[in-house]
Amino acid sequence: MLYDLITGYRADDSYFDYADAFLNNAITVEQLSRALLLGKLGEQIVIKSKFAFSKIKYKDFEVAERDMYHILRKARDDKANQTYQNILKEESDGLYIQDIIRGGISNDDPRIPRNIPE
Repeated sequence: MLYDLITGYRADDSYFDYADAFLNNAITVEQLSRALLLGKLGEQIVIKSKFAFSKIKYKDFEVAERDMYHILRKARDDKANQTYQNILKEESDGLYIQDIIRGGISNDDPRIPRNIPE
């Protein structure tokens, strides 16, 4: 399937701690799914086709003042980190990487989050 535009997680280290915790069997698939949505830590848009690129129109720009936006970014990251710490404290009977490796998990397992955008 081909797409003109893909929106996904930012390609930097914003989410490595979450993925690392999942791979180390410390959090469940559901907890990982929730963590990846925290605070919109970074959404990235990739333009994949000439058609999509042709639809981009320059409108205007604003100067992003470092002093102001650094404070806002830090506040957003701090809030996401606090929420993640709360997720870690929750009891979870969910699906861990160890369960997946052992096998026997079907595609319709109710413990698999369905992050399908609306």
